[in-house]
Amino acid sequence: MKESLFLLFGLTLSSLMIGCNGATDKAALPSGGSTASPSSASDASKPIQVVGFDEHDETLQAIIDGEVHGTVVQNPYMYGFSSIKLLKELQSGTANIDASNSFVDNPARQIRQANAAEFWKEKNTNLATGEGEAEFKEGRKSVAYVTNGIDPFWTIAAAGAKAAGREFDVNVLLRFPPKGVGDQKSMLEGLLVQDDVSGIAVSPIDPSNQADILNQVGEKKHYITHDSDAPNTNRLAYIGMDNYDAGRMAGQLVKEALPSGGSVMIFVGRLGQLNAEQRRQGVIDELLDRTKDSSRRDPPGEEIKGDKYTIIGTQTDGFDKAKAKQNAQDAISRYPDLGCMVGLFAYNPPLCLQAIREAGRVVKPAAK
Repeated sequence: MKESLFLLFGLTLSSLMIGCNGATDKAALPSGGSTASPSSASDASKPIQVVGFDEHDETLQAIIDGEVHGTVVQNPYMYGFSSIKLLKELQSGTANIDASNSFVDNPARQIRQANAAEFWKEKNTNLATGEGEAEFKEGRKSVAYVTNGIDPFWTIAAAGAKAAGREFDVNVLLRFPPKGVGDQKSMLEGLLVQDDVSGIAVSPIDPSNQADILNQVGEKKHYITHDSDAPNTNRLAYIGMDNYDAGRMAGQLVKEALPSGGSVMIFVGRLGQLNAEQRRQGVIDELLDRTKDSSRRDPPGEEIKGDKYTIIGTQTDGFDKAKAKQNAQDAISRYPDLGCMVGLFAYNPPLCLQAIREAGRVVKPAAK
């Protein structure tokens, strides 16, 4: 009887502890409580492929060295440049934007070993054009460029914004929220009361729950989005790429890296952010050979099986890089047969690669 009570107490306490973790903690572990099939001991020595997003220097070097298969890149420099150019045109009344052309497309590109070095040169050239502080001149109007965090990706975008400020004779206020939605909201509220700021370009972190503040921006300023859209708000334009299509491009890279199929884990800063949701869905739909449907959403807490590929789960880190690396380490440990790690934000691929190297599961570098 005593042993039964102890067992019941232990099970109850365990259930309570699991329940207290909540959705965020669940996302930090392999999602959905999926039970991967047992793997042979030899699986733990097989190399793990990496497919990424964006142009982190470590990712590009690993592609050149043959440790990462490829990455899908945006054009953050043009996000910044085009945003400031459009805000200046809106300020001067020369913009030609309506519902038919409100999406300013900067198409994604796939970077593999063959074109990585040339792309890296292009990236460094763009960075050089935006060196130094943004120029500020008394008496001229200002526009603001608000990111969704702090990352080398945004350094490139800021370079484009600063270059556009010089070319189009406008002050550019750069804002980088360090701690997510709350910081971004505070920054937007501060810009709203600045009379010299005529327009704001923002990458919304959680557009569904930020609709009120975003619509306030649109009521008082010229308001556009970049990188990630908020289509259900009163924004005038979106400057970015089709993130669903970009996700499918990443899925194509996974197919190249893992042609016989296998298990895949997705890593991302956060869901709720539209670009992250669309990229994730694009990867999944491509791997499952589905028809194109950017509105489709597979629940993140479920294992998704196709004929050749199984998406084990999606792990989020809330822009916490230490947690992002721990997520990668946990996935490698829990799933010895893991075949490919897909990082959807710029910092995810390098951290996945670090975890793979430490586990001795790195892809053999290409011969030089």
